[in-house]
Parts: sequence; C-alpha cells; structure tokens
Amino acid sequence: MGASCLEHAELLTVAMDHGQFYLCTGFWDGLDVVSTVHRAIAGDGIAQDGPLLVVLSPHQNNFAMSLRSERWTDEPPNDLADWQEAFHASLDVDDFGLHWMSTTVGEATLEAPPGQYVIRIAGRGFVQRGWPGSTTPGDVWRLQLWPCVRGPKPARLKSWTN
Repeated sequence: MGASCLEHAELLTVAMDHGQFYLCTGFWDGLDVVSTVHRAIAGDGIAQDGPLLVVLSPHQNNFAMSLRSERWTDEPPNDLADWQEAFHASLDVDDFGLHWMSTTVGEATLEAPPGQYVIRIAGRGFVQRGWPGSTTPGDVWRLQLWPCVRGPKPARLKSWTN
C-alpha cells in the first residue's frame, strides 16, 4: 500500500427514510430490492445484489443528513475509532455512475469515475435505534472509495449500541 491521497471530496445534505439507504452503480431493473433489504435486516446491516448496495441506519429517518463522499488514490487512514457504525463492500462503477438513494425521499449523484472500488461507509451522531425520534437527529455519514482489483464482500466493521 502506497501513500494515500485524497483526490476528491464533496459534502451533501440528503434525506434518508425508513432506516436505510442505497448506493447504486448501475441499472437495477429486475432486482428484488425487498429481498436485498431483508437480507440486510437478517444479516449485519448491509447487503448487495449486483449494482445495488443496501445499508441500514440506526435512525429511522433524517431529512437533513450530512453525507461526505471521498475518493482516495489508495486505502485512506483508518479512523474508525471516531465513528459509531462502519461497513465495507466492493463497487463496480460503470458509465451510470454512483448514486445515493433512500426510499421515498431522494437521490444524489456522487462523483466517481468508472472503475472498481472498495467503499468504506461510516456513520456517527446516533442517539437511539429506530423510532420514535426526530426527523433531523443529527447523524452524519461518510463514504470513502479507493481503487481495487478485487474488493471485500459487504460486511459490518463496527456496530453502535445505545
């Protein structure tokens, strides 16, 4: 592993509902989204079906969620001690690009050229699991991407307990 440099960063405000968000890297017509969500629920909070990656959040919703997306030249420094939840997976980004989505409330296009990536997904600022809660609970998320030849299967790296 060489010296890692941050190539691109963007900060967005997005809306997340139903305690989940999706990262999509291609057309997902014909995929069984509900089945993928159920696998994430039954598993460790993350599941993938081809171009669709489902990530579960401790909060039911956040309609003003801060999302930082970073692209690195190599694996970035590990700062997971500063985060409450963390996952990793592999993404194959094609000309469709990389899109962040959540049920009923929104979508954002993230800057990522075509290629194969490892993605590290981390969140913090949680105050409780599930509902009831606030529609703006203050949690923030970060996505870090870096190139790879063959990345990891979707897995939880860290779990927050309240």
